[in-house]
Order: sequence, then structure tokens, then C-alpha cells
Amino acid sequence: MRILTPIVVSIACLAVTGCVPKADSNSGPVAVVDLDAIAQKLGKDKQILQMIEQRQVNLNDQVIAAQQSLIQQLNQRKAEFGEVSDVEAKELAELQNKANAILSSTRAQAQTNLTNFQQETIDRFRADIKPIAMELATKKGCRVVLSKNDSVVFAFDQTVDLTEEVIAVMQSKVASSSSAKSLGATNASVKQASAVAPSSMKR
Repeated sequence: MRILTPIVVSIACLAVTGCVPKADSNSGPVAVVDLDAIAQKLGKDKQILQMIEQRQVNLNDQVIAAQQSLIQQLNQRKAEFGEVSDVEAKELAELQNKANAILSSTRAQAQTNLTNFQQETIDRFRADIKPIAMELATKKGCRVVLSKNDSVVFAFDQTVDLTEEVIAVMQSKVASSSSAKSLGATNASVKQASAVAPSSMKR
């Protein structure tokens, strides 16, 4: 299942240029990566979707809060008028139109914010992959890396598929980061234990 396909569309053409070809080659082959496979293997697809869904919920809550506030203000204004005259009725109608315009603008802004957040999240995912893909491609003498998710990539030699290598490097980085955090926490615990040790234990 290509869970990230709707999202990866925005970065389906991941072109990594500037790779240095081998000295004995004027132009290296084109390497490819599968962004869907990388995202799914690392669990990034679910993380990205969850982040976007959470942001959408937050924005929806803001829109609902704005709507409720506008309705409350309008109802309060109506209560102040009591029996409304033609002039007051016209004023209420104008307030209603203004409230609708504000609400419409709020919804449009929320949608824009969601779209921007989605793109920013995708860009961060792409930025994590790019340097790794560039380094691996350079070792193979490649000048360009394309995404297999891009319909332009019709056929390719499996030897230039960097997907598994990119996954391995990223998994290694995650493991190293986790080990470093664990070691840091252990050292902090040891220092804390030493600090609270009874003075009689010290020589």
C-alpha cells in the first residue's frame, strides 16, 4: 500500500544534482530511490500523516472557536436591540455578513496553514534523505538521483537503486542517536547518584 503517495506527489521528482562523477567518467549513470519504500520502512509515512492530521484537528478547533465567538457576539448584539427597527435590522444584517466574511477568511487561512505545514513536513523528510542519497550516488559515480515514484522513471538497472542503502544509513543514524541519548541518560544518573552519596562513603 502506497500510503504516502498523495503526500509524496509534491516531492515525487526528487532530483539530487551536483554529485561529483568518478574522475575517469564524463557523466555517470542516473541513480534512483523509492521515497514510498523509505518512508514506510522507517515509519515516516505514518508519522507524517499523524502530524498533518493533528495539525488539521488543531486548525479545525480554531475555526470552530472563531465561529462560536462570532455567533456569541452577534447574539449579544441582537439581545441589545430587543425589538429591532428597520435601521437596526439593517445593521444586524451587515453584522451577519461581516461575521460570515470573517469566518470564510478564517477557514481559508486555516487551509493555507495546513497546506504550508504539509509541505514543510515533506520538505524536512526530503532534506533528511537528500545528503545521504547524494553521498551514496557520488560513490557510484552518479550525477543525478531520481525518485522511482516519479512517472518519468520508466525503467532502470537495479544496481543504481539506492533505496535499500539509504534506508540502511538512516536506520544506522537513528540507532546511533538512540544509543547516544541512552548513554547520556546513564551518565546523568551516575553523576546524580554520586552527588547525593553520603559523605561517609567518600574518602
